[in-house]
Parts: sequence; structure tokens; C-alpha cells
Amino acid sequence: MAALRREKQEASVTQTPTPEEACTGPEFLHLIVAATEWLGANSAAVNALNVYPVPDGDTGTNMVLTLRMALREAERAETDDVSVVVRAIARGALLGARGNSGVILSQYLQGLSHGLSAVSVLGATDLADALAEAATAAYGAMSAPVEGTMLTVARVAGEAAQRSAHGPEATFAETFLAAAEGAEEAVVKTPEQLPVLRDAGVVDAGGQGLALLLRAAANTYAGRDLGPRLEAVGPISIDQ
Repeated sequence: MAALRREKQEASVTQTPTPEEACTGPEFLHLIVAATEWLGANSAAVNALNVYPVPDGDTGTNMVLTLRMALREAERAETDDVSVVVRAIARGALLGARGNSGVILSQYLQGLSHGLSAVSVLGATDLADALAEAATAAYGAMSAPVEGTMLTVARVAGEAAQRSAHGPEATFAETFLAAAEGAEEAVVKTPEQLPVLRDAGVVDAGGQGLALLLRAAANTYAGRDLGPRLEAVGPISIDQ
């Protein structure tokens, strides 16, 4: 029994992230705030990409409004526990989801919360597995998932994070940056998967929004500059 107890203690030690790669609840909230601000700064450019599923030019705006409601809820959670903070974010997003993109984003955050439900301090593997679960939740919320959308970008980001997290000496920053890079690569490929995007000459708006969020959060944690804002594309003519 003593030997078994020692094994469990050793296992718990190996699963606890080191300070260099750990992210607490307040730190994670700070990353979401930074990501929301960056998406807000680029919302006009994201709106201009919006041709699917309805060309109503509000994808970026709806994602930002959804996140602001999420942050309003999360700011009440005065705790260092990541699971509590993320649960509040997910609840706020669900209550304040705006438009199709906001609903998908809220389901994505619900999956993230579920994946982190037992995590008090966030490490690389926790993040990667939660991002993968977030993508699965977003897919599961759709009656007919379509590739070449935010769903695809979420899935590829999660897969990239998992490859990084399970590599040798992976860090939280490297895993987050890998997720952002995976999302950006997936966005570029969306016109190959969705004919309406190819015909309009744009990438998916929701996917671009999610990629911006992941990049801003990852770069903020890693202390990297976000670079210039996106340039909005010109007026798009599309056959309704």
C-alpha cells in the first residue's frame, strides 16, 4: 500500500506543470482579454471576409461581442484555478452568443471548459488536449458540419497542439504557438475546401477569427509582438 501511495505521489508530481510552463487562472484570463482586443482590432477585416454561410458581414463583430460577454462573466471569478475561470468564460459565451459564429465559438469554449474541468494550473499537455476537445465539441454542436470553416481551423489547431505537447521537452508557450500556426495554415486552405470561398477569393471569416484569437493568446503568453493588423479585402460580389 505504501509503495502504491508513493507511485501515485510520483505520478502527480510528473503531471504538475513546472512554473516555466504553467498558466494560472488569472494569466489565462489575461490571454483571453488580449485575444479579444486583437480580434476587435481586426473585426472589420474579418467581417469583410464573411460570405459563408450568409454574406451578412458580421462574423468578426459577433465573435467579439460573444467574447466580451464571456469576459464579463469570467471577471467575477476571483480565483487562481484555471478550471473555474474557463468555466465562467464558457458560461458567459453561451449566454451571450451572437450569430452563427458566436454560437460555434461558445460551443468551442464549452468543450475547452470540459477539457479543463479537473485542471487547476494549465500545462502544455492540458492545453493541447483541451483544444482538441474544444474542436470536437464545436463539431458535435453542428447538425451538418462543413469543412473549410471555423470547425476545420479548430480541429487542425488542436491536432498541431497535441503534436507539439507530446514531443520532447514541450513547453506551454511552444504548444500554444503550434496551435496558432496550425490554425493559420488551416485558414489558408479553407478556399480549397469550400467552393463559395474559392469563388469569392477569400478565406473563411470564422476560421480567420479563431486563428487571430489563438495567435494573440499565444504571442501574448510568449511575449511576442502581434504585428500589423489585417487589411480588409475589397467589396465582394457574390451570387446569393
